[in-house]
Amino acid sequence: MIIDRLDNWNIYFKKESALYEGIEFILKQFTENMQDGRYEINGSDVYAMVQSYHTENSKNKKMESHRRYIDIQYIVSGRELIEWVPVSGLYPAGQYSEEKDVVFYDDCEEASSLILAPGFFAVFYPHDAHRPGCVVDKPESVRKIVIKVKT
Repeated sequence: MIIDRLDNWNIYFKKESALYEGIEFILKQFTENMQDGRYEINGSDVYAMVQSYHTENSKNKKMESHRRYIDIQYIVSGRELIEWVPVSGLYPAGQYSEEKDVVFYDDCEEASSLILAPGFFAVFYPHDAHRPGCVVDKPESVRKIVIKVKT
């Protein structure tokens, strides 16, 4: 897992990598008037999902991880708390969905919390379980870009 300001993107994303293709969408292609939805960057290997939603209490959400994709999550507006814990030692709450590339987990007691605000991004690898979209202080509207990068 990585968390940092977008200003420091070049520390993590080298030009020859698929992760760079994803961060380039945020830096050069995204505009405030883009509608929510999926945007192809490099077919199904790299794509963006622009999302708008309200944060929720973490008790209403499950930890999740992905096997085929790395997530780059970038906050455009609003703030959200994301809980993070390594996948090892977690117990799946159901079957892995091949179609959606997601597995959810039973609650865990030892998660770390991070707050994403405008200008910050986080990267979650397949070994990173995360619970995004959680309330910081009170429910608020969030606009976010999630870049999916095939492993």
